[in-house]
Amino acid sequence: MNNNHYMDGFYKFSLTFARLAYLNLLWLFFIIIGLGIFGFFPATIALFSIIRQWVKGNTDIPIYKTFWSTYKTEFFKGNLLAVSYFFIGMILYIDILYFSNPTSVVTLVLYYFFWVVAFLFALVGILLFPVYVHYQSKWWQYYKTTFLIMLLNPLLVIATLVIVTGSAVVLRVFPGLIPVFSGSVLAYGLMLVSYHAFNKVEQISSAHKNKELQTVNS
Repeated sequence: MNNNHYMDGFYKFSLTFARLAYLNLLWLFFIIIGLGIFGFFPATIALFSIIRQWVKGNTDIPIYKTFWSTYKTEFFKGNLLAVSYFFIGMILYIDILYFSNPTSVVTLVLYYFFWVVAFLFALVGILLFPVYVHYQSKWWQYYKTTFLIMLLNPLLVIATLVIVTGSAVVLRVFPGLIPVFSGSVLAYGLMLVSYHAFNKVEQISSAHKNKELQTVNS
């Protein structure tokens, strides 16, 4: 009986391993056919969409069909998000360069201020994809939603930093894993912690609405 239990566990692990590798190859392929810059956001959205279904327990969805369908559907909207993100990032980069040689206390404070803003913006960029595939909203509203979730869940921010840093270290030590796990494993970890954070936020929001309703009716 124990042998069957171990074999079942090994089979599930191997299946997950193979699915993540296949999904990562799809992600890289669709980034390439989108000419890199135009393919990255739609392909990453498709990647997170599939992993979100896995996290929810829907592990039998057709991977390629779902990926391709999501990629096509989200191509335009995803690239609007990409353009806006890179535009804001460029402005922050210019601000940091402008204040990189501070001549007074004020310019020194502004220099470090923009570095902090850039760090927070980078975190928003990482968590933007889990938020995008979980919530239905206008493309420009995802920034606000992501930032509010970060404020409400400091543990999510810490977990995100740990996952990203850990993934970077592993891939640096084992660069051969980049073609098969660079995106999919990172996305799985981020989606897993984000999904729990989203449920927590929704529970708090629901409880708050119920409390307000009770106050109005009392």
